[in-house]
Amino acid sequence: MFERILVLTDGSPCAALALPYAADLTRTYHSQLTVLYVMPDLLSPLASAEGLAYTYNSEQERTQALDEGTRILEQARVLLDVPGANLVRLEAQRQSVAEVVADQVERLGTELVVMSTHGRSGLAHLFLGSVAEQVLRRVRVPVFLLSAAQHSPAPGAQRQAEH
Repeated sequence: MFERILVLTDGSPCAALALPYAADLTRTYHSQLTVLYVMPDLLSPLASAEGLAYTYNSEQERTQALDEGTRILEQARVLLDVPGANLVRLEAQRQSVAEVVADQVERLGTELVVMSTHGRSGLAHLFLGSVAEQVLRRVRVPVFLLSAAQHSPAPGAQRQAEH
């Protein structure tokens, strides 16, 4: 049913929620799995006499972010335990993360995207936006979306478990 599945990760606990679902779907459908990490654009605005210019905060920051992306992908490979999973690390260069994801979905012929969302609403959603929402709007394939809010323990559950 789904020959090519793509799962997004950024190394956060929220993103990690999608990994076991992607692994199960990959095994169920005997699919090829791609794990995608997109390094956000690290360009920052720099005022100049000609207007706004953009520059990396530093080449060292860029290198550290790329290294972190590699570490995140290797960690995902271990958690997934899916032989033959492709690990892809990309930079969002003057693009949004969602644009990079949509480009990869198209390029790879992906048939299903698996990702999680923080499930923010109100002002948090307005100011922080939603990569998941942007991906949903840009891709033309099904998106299996997990809500971190629905997977968090109920308030006080951690304290009850400790006693």
